[in-house]
Parts: sequence; structure tokens; C-alpha cells
Amino acid sequence: MTSKNENIQPFNIKDCAILNIATGVRAKNLKELRDKLLTIHPESILYHFWAKKLRPGFEEPEYNNDFATWAYSNLHDIKLAERLSLINPGTFDTQGLRVKLIEVVELSLEENNSNLNTKEGEQFQFIRSEVVVFDTQHMISNPEELKKLLPNLAPGSIYFHFIDSKNSSGDISSWLLQFGDEYSKLADQLSKLDPYFFTLTELERKVSQIFKDFLKGANQ
Repeated sequence: MTSKNENIQPFNIKDCAILNIATGVRAKNLKELRDKLLTIHPESILYHFWAKKLRPGFEEPEYNNDFATWAYSNLHDIKLAERLSLINPGTFDTQGLRVKLIEVVELSLEENNSNLNTKEGEQFQFIRSEVVVFDTQHMISNPEELKKLLPNLAPGSIYFHFIDSKNSSGDISSWLLQFGDEYSKLADQLSKLDPYFFTLTELERKVSQIFKDFLKGANQ
């Protein structure tokens, strides 16, 4: 490491868990879902797109967000489920995501005159969440150390550092940029990585491969 790099603070690896908070807001049919989406807290919408990644059983999801899963499982509307599943929350700000979600739901309402009511236990329940962050006591001083550590990171660490901590102190890309031009391309590759359509296991493998390929090329 150069003297310049010696001034860079070590990166603190975190872990996290999601604490679910019931809102009491429910929808028994698609029209009610549309109406609730107009006013529900934006954090609830984000929860139903992202939090599924940290819940057990996400390794082989048929649909990658809660809205799509509900449309498929409880409304039995495959077309709507597929449309909802194609919405990528990473390409919208919070208000834009709400607008896009409502747009897809309203399209389905226009196409389908039926308004199936779900049973009591099958209603869509809006949830909010808080991310609880833990210190793992792992401190890394350079990208080589991170490459070695990546395969052993807990799912919560992958979620926190590559999904939840964009533009924060937990953003690994921002830390890499402190090393200057030598690692700017690696930081750029990581910042462009879209985590939404990956499970956390797949995301860890993708990130590990990016590190492996980059550092291998840098050492040649």
C-alpha cells in the first residue's frame, strides 16, 4: 500500500436484519390494493420489493416481490403477477416506484372486469420495516482483503453493503474510490451492478467474480 492509501480508514463490515412492523392496512382485492397504494407510506412499498431477499425461502422465488406473489397466489392473475415482477425498484425514486406500481395495477383493472375478493387470511397486508444493523468486528484495509472475505459474508452483510447502504458509509464502491484511479473501474462495476434480480447468494457470487476478475487483471 502506498503512503496515500495508508491514510484511508479501514472499512467496517456490518450485518443486518429486518424488523417487520405491521401497518394494519390491508387490501382484499385489486381495487383496494390500488386505493391503498395511493397513500401507504413509501417505506412499505420498498419493503415489499426488497425485504423478501432476507426472508427464508427466497433462494428460488417464482416472483421477486410481494405484490407479484400475491397477484399470482391469491388473485390467480398470472399476467398481472408477471407485470408486477418486471418492475425494477432500483430504476425509480420512491415516488416514481409508487406511480409505476399503481400504473400496472390500473392497467389490470381496466382489462379485467372481475374484482375477486380474497379470503380473510389471503388479503394483502402492508408491512413496514426497520433495518437493524450489527457490527461484525471485521475491519478490512484494502480490496484484496475484501475479496477473500466476500464468500464468507452472512446474507445480512451482502444485503446491507450492496443493497441497503447505497450512498452511505456502508457503500463499498465509495470506499474503493478513496484508493484513486487504481480501483475506480472496480468501484464503477460494483455501482452499476443491479441487485434486484439476484438472490443474495447469487449477488455474493456475482460480486466475488467481479473482484476476482478485476484483481487478477490488475496483477497481470
